[in-house]
Amino acid sequence: MVNTRDEFTEKVKKTLQERVANRCSNPGCSCLTSGPNYDEEKATRIGVAAHITAAAQNGPRFNPFISCEERKHISNGIWLCQNCAKLIDSDEQIYTEVAIRGWKSLTESKIRQELEGGYLANEDLQLRGWHCGHCNTFVAQGQIVCTGCQAEVAYQATKHEVIQARVRGGILGAFFGGILNFGIPSLLNSHFSLTIPDGWGLGIYSLYIIAIPAILGAVFFEAFEHNKFRNKPPRFFRQRNI
Repeated sequence: MVNTRDEFTEKVKKTLQERVANRCSNPGCSCLTSGPNYDEEKATRIGVAAHITAAAQNGPRFNPFISCEERKHISNGIWLCQNCAKLIDSDEQIYTEVAIRGWKSLTESKIRQELEGGYLANEDLQLRGWHCGHCNTFVAQGQIVCTGCQAEVAYQATKHEVIQARVRGGILGAFFGGILNFGIPSLLNSHFSLTIPDGWGLGIYSLYIIAIPAILGAVFFEAFEHNKFRNKPPRFFRQRNI
């Protein structure tokens, strides 16, 4: 049977391993991926050169727009322990290409700093991050899921919060537009004996007087919701699809 996977060469695998000093590239894991075996002539190895975008069609994060050479190039690889390699392929909606490339970049930067003589007495001081509120696992900046309890990490307003903010802003804006469209003409007519028709005589176009404030309200409330969480620590959610 023909192998249709675009596999890494042994040289690529070795280089990926060495670029992170034989450690898992998941910043929340960072475990050693090899060590001594009971048999002194052997070593125990748990490291994997994983594909960031899938090596074959129908695989996780498969990108049909890149060539076979790009698919097996070192830039499409990341060195992980077996657990984290399985983890990233278990839920490609959580472990996206962007998130995994973030892991790779962050870990290689950390290793480079160590290689250049940086003293890392405390990993938390070197990697900016936070401890999960559910399980106290350290979560490095850029991680979108806690490796300890699988809680999702939200650095800004969640999709649900954004939708709710848009709804609130839209309703308030539409209410204000309704006052402009119907309330103001009625008020002017009753106080000054005028005969301004509802909607200022614009007919169907008077709906713009309601629609525009509704849209502006939704946009403003969404921006306000995002600003609430700017420059603040992330929140951790155990439920999915936040």
